[in-house]
Amino acid sequence: MNLREIKIFLTVCECGSMSDAARKLYMTQPSISQTISELEEELNVKLFERISKKLFLTYPGKILQEHGKKIIMLLNEVQNNILDIANMNTGRLRIGASTTIGIYLLPDLIGEFNKEYKNIELDFTIDNTGIIEKILLENIVDIGIVEGPVHSKEIVVKPYIFDELYLICSKEHKWAKEKTIKPEAIEEENLIIREQGSGTREVFENTMFKHNYKYNIKHVLNNTEAIKKAVEANIGVSCISKIAIKEELKSGKLVKIDVVGIEFRRELNIIYHKDKYHTKLFDKFINYLLNNTNI
Repeated sequence: MNLREIKIFLTVCECGSMSDAARKLYMTQPSISQTISELEEELNVKLFERISKKLFLTYPGKILQEHGKKIIMLLNEVQNNILDIANMNTGRLRIGASTTIGIYLLPDLIGEFNKEYKNIELDFTIDNTGIIEKILLENIVDIGIVEGPVHSKEIVVKPYIFDELYLICSKEHKWAKEKTIKPEAIEEENLIIREQGSGTREVFENTMFKHNYKYNIKHVLNNTEAIKKAVEANIGVSCISKIAIKEELKSGKLVKIDVVGIEFRRELNIIYHKDKYHTKLFDKFINYLLNNTNI
C-alpha cells in the first residue's frame, strides 16, 4: 500500500463511484478499478460492495478511510512544515561557542538574529574550544564559533573577527602603577589561567613559547568570571580577552598591562564540518555573523 493508492481510494470514497473518481483524478475508470482491486488483494479484504449499482464501504473499507484521512493530513502537515523551514519561517540550528564568545558575544548575536527570524530556534552550547571541536565532529552542533586553534582536518575554518588578550592585574598590584612591563616580569607572578583545551590558554602559551618566555601557573580555573574575581582580589595576574573585561577596565577594578614586544592576538573563527549539508538557515546564519563583525 502506498500514498498513491490511498489517495485514489479516498477519492472513490468521496465521489461515491469509480467513474466520478476517474474524472476528478484525470484517470481512466479501468485504472481506478485496477488500483482498488490491487489494494483489496494486497490487504486480503473487500473495501467496497456494490448494491443496486451503488458503491458502499465495507467495515474494513471504513477503517481504511478513517486512517487514510489521517495519513493524508499528516503528510500535508509534514509538507507545510518542510516548506516553512525552506522559506525560513521556522527551523532549528545548533550552535556551539567557546567560553568567551558564548558568554560575552553569542547572546547578543542570537538576540539580534531572532528579531528578524522570530520562529527560528537557535540552541547553543558553551564550552572550551576543544570540546566544541569534539561535539562538532560528532554532529551534536551544526556550527561552532571558537577562539582557539582547531586541529581536525575534517573541519572548515572561516575567519570571523580579531580579538586581543589583555594581561591584567588588580588595581592594588604593583604593576598597576607601571602600566608597562618587560616579558620577564610575568615569570615572577602567580598566573591564573584557564584549563587545558581553552582557546585563551592556548593562545597565551603559544605566544609565550614563540618568544621563549617562561611563566608560573599558580591557579587553573575553567570560568572566566572566577578568574576576573581572583585577579580583582590580587591573588594573581591573568591574560583574558578584552571582550570579557570591558566593564572592569572601565570601572578601574582591573588594570590592563602592556608587555614590551608582545601582543596576545588571535582570530575568532566560525567552524563547521566539511561534509555538513548547508540549509538555507545554515548559510543565512553564517552570512549574518560575517556581516556583524564590529563587536
